[in-house]
Amino acid sequence: MSAGAFASNFSASLKNYYAQFEIVVACEEQAQLSEAEADAAEAAMDKIESYYLKKDASIDKDHLLDLAEADRDEGFRIMGRSGGGLRPYCRQSLRDLLMKAEEIAPVASEH
Repeated sequence: MSAGAFASNFSASLKNYYAQFEIVVACEEQAQLSEAEADAAEAAMDKIESYYLKKDASIDKDHLLDLAEADRDEGFRIMGRSGGGLRPYCRQSLRDLLMKAEEIAPVASEH
């Protein structure tokens, strides 16, 4: 895979984690998740962000954050139409962040 393809992949992945974090924050504000869960997500997001920005310093974080907010909004629109409630969506977003932070923790400590 070319360096450009890796950079693009890193950006797409980081954007997805930013969106997951935006979802968790919104879920806490809507009392779907606790403050402790949101704090855990924030710590996880710090690790994830650091990992990806170390891999590719050229990532445009501000642009990705804008895209992540749009993804969050679209996700909430879809979940609102599904009628299944937000809590499972909130919990899955939190799980995704925590699992990724756990996955990269050993890799990050090797560098």
